[in-house]
Amino acid sequence: MLLPNKKNNDKEEKIEERYILSIDGGGMRGIIPAVVISKLAQELKDLNEDKPFYSFFDLIAGTSTGGLIALGLTTSPLISNLKKEEGEDHLITYETKPLTFFERLRGKKEPEAKQPKLITKGSDCSTLLDFYKNDGKSIFHSESRFLGQLLKDKYDPKYIEGFLNRTFKNAKITQCLVPTMVVSYDASEGIPFNFKSWDDNEFTVSQAARATSAAPTYFPPAIVYDKKEEKRRYLIDGGIIANNPVLMAYSEARKLYPNCKKFHILALSTASNDYAMEDVDISGGLMGWIDPSKGAPIQKISSTSQMQLASFVANNISDVEYTRVHYNLKGDSFKLDDTSSYAVNTLIDSGEQLFREEEEKLVSFLKKMIKREDFSHVLDINNLEIEEEIKTEASQIKPLEIESKLEEIPVIEENEKLEKLPSTNKRKYFFSKKNNGKPPLNIKNGTLSSILDEDKVEKTPQNEKYQEVLDKYGFNEEDLK
Repeated sequence: MLLPNKKNNDKEEKIEERYILSIDGGGMRGIIPAVVISKLAQELKDLNEDKPFYSFFDLIAGTSTGGLIALGLTTSPLISNLKKEEGEDHLITYETKPLTFFERLRGKKEPEAKQPKLITKGSDCSTLLDFYKNDGKSIFHSESRFLGQLLKDKYDPKYIEGFLNRTFKNAKITQCLVPTMVVSYDASEGIPFNFKSWDDNEFTVSQAARATSAAPTYFPPAIVYDKKEEKRRYLIDGGIIANNPVLMAYSEARKLYPNCKKFHILALSTASNDYAMEDVDISGGLMGWIDPSKGAPIQKISSTSQMQLASFVANNISDVEYTRVHYNLKGDSFKLDDTSSYAVNTLIDSGEQLFREEEEKLVSFLKKMIKREDFSHVLDINNLEIEEEIKTEASQIKPLEIESKLEEIPVIEENEKLEKLPSTNKRKYFFSKKNNGKPPLNIKNGTLSSILDEDKVEKTPQNEKYQEVLDKYGFNEEDLK
């Protein structure tokens, strides 16, 4: 009889596990997952965990309002107007164990030392609710339209676009703090189109949020230019194909993490009631199925069955542990654009009730998740603020003030354009002497001359003040020619 290999049994090989957060679409009903996420983030603090909520997920995916929440979680407050979570950023250091004598004898190579990783605080999860409480009415800004929705969409997109631009500024989706995906549908091609943070197409966060939220009849399609494919795309709400994006999220995660053996998925619903027609309503004919007074039954049945199928399949995938959190509104059925105080307050109460009912399940998921040790999926954002806030060429800004931040910012390569700085540091230039003694930016006579003129410095080599300015900012006289 063969005996078990004791050497291998003493220490089981650690399998790779990954965590996914999937958030449904549903307009203003996004209040419910926003409340649940806020409660989960607070639970993390109660468990004395100082790493931010977003950092524990290897992929965060959302459709429509769920996509907005996903982007709100993973867009850095350093490059947006999102409120930053309180507390210190978390520095992870890795200990490299030296090889044993026998490992060296077998020729095993010394492992490479891992660099420390800074996990910055993300947006304050409690403020996700503000998207709906404070901005819902402006997003769904009602205007009287000629012939109503027969000829035009219900809402002018300028209001939602204004909200998105104010909130996310110029942040790119490639700068999301962890892998992030939002679902949309290309109406011109007739295919799904997902915005993915690991893709090399430089879409902005605002573009992704606008596209995934472009619900037909409510907003016109989002028109974006796909640089990779060199064509325009006409994108609509991802709820058309995957209001519960769990299967799309799983499919992408399999590609991102091919060695993963177990995917733990937390799927948050927006409490969309399963639709069922009464006997009296089940009638033939076109109008019986598309009757607007009944909420277009065929559309509701299609949406309900699609979401049920997604959950059914996810529950039966062998390498998936699927945790679905759903709430039945018990008679209340709110339209996706219902911004009334009653709707908002009821949905907040429903989110809190859902958390109480599912708290054991949710906290169990959380406790399992915080045991993870690998955070390599988190974006290193040490230089993120400087890289993104810079937008406008030096010639367009008057240098009224100069400030040297030699130790605080990375060296900017020579000839790179100087662009607009953060609002707190507008009209300042940051220079570094750490570029082989050359100016880090291709700033020539106009800029340097104006610097010297402002301080009334005589531009002669004999002038000590002149030489002091040149030395301080790493310039030489060639930059005046």
